[in-house]
Amino acid sequence: MKLGLGIDTGGTYTDAVIMDLSKGKVLASNKALTTHSNLIEGIENVIAGLDQEYLEHVKLVSVSTTLATNSTLEGKGHHAGLILSGYSVSGEVPARDMVTVNGGHDSKGNEIDRLDLAAVEEFVSSTSNCVSSYAVSSYFAIRNPEHELAIKGTVECLTSKPVVCGHELSLDLGAYERAVTATLNARLIPINSHFIRAILSVMEARNISSPLMVMKCDGSLARIEDAVEKPVESIFSGPAASLVGAAHISGLKNCISVDIGGTSTDIALIENGVPEISENGAIVGNWRTMVRAVRIQTSALGGDSHVW
Repeated sequence: MKLGLGIDTGGTYTDAVIMDLSKGKVLASNKALTTHSNLIEGIENVIAGLDQEYLEHVKLVSVSTTLATNSTLEGKGHHAGLILSGYSVSGEVPARDMVTVNGGHDSKGNEIDRLDLAAVEEFVSSTSNCVSSYAVSSYFAIRNPEHELAIKGTVECLTSKPVVCGHELSLDLGAYERAVTATLNARLIPINSHFIRAILSVMEARNISSPLMVMKCDGSLARIEDAVEKPVESIFSGPAASLVGAAHISGLKNCISVDIGGTSTDIALIENGVPEISENGAIVGNWRTMVRAVRIQTSALGGDSHVW
């Protein structure tokens, strides 16, 4: 018997299901409150309510969450420092601390200005006590990532905090959007790492040694290593899982899925059995990212919202 364990941690509830992977049939399910102060408790509670005999046959664990989406919508999450090289952004970015240093390349990948690593060192020294991570975006880094990598290396020498480069997340044109995406990703790394560590801890306690995969926001699965480094790609993992699950359970090739959680409401479309994909990037609240995702309309209005 080949079974899969699915876990979804939302803003209000954590859900778990056991599925027969060969038949595509749900065998057991359970729901427990999400415990934000200690995620392990909520995950342990939801698994404890499943038939424990099934756990011995679990061959795959797949998780999804709206923690990243909710923290972005609510403007919460950890602070990230943004380092720009060769350009300044004209719009808002989700960073309280940011700096622009000399550097950057042209559209052919040629250096247009010498990189000022001394300014990078000064910025990191002045912000390391007030940020949890760093994001780096250099002009035309998609043509030549040399300066982004040099800045990342410098930051890593000065601090043990995570560093994210824009070219590591997207190779599309759009310096501003790449800066926003890198910053959001940097802000979400501590949140996603905490969630994944909680899942792994419960799996170990329950002697579940199967592979762990994370749902991406385009409906596909990612390895745990990639999910830790690129949490922004799971920013819509909860709604994407709901959409795919709703289509599977209903058996409909054309449907609209409305997922109302405690914090947000997400609406998406499946046409001819395939989720509609937003090639321009997922939009979360006021932020447009450069992450390929299911086209989802999300609103910060859920079951726990106060309306006046």
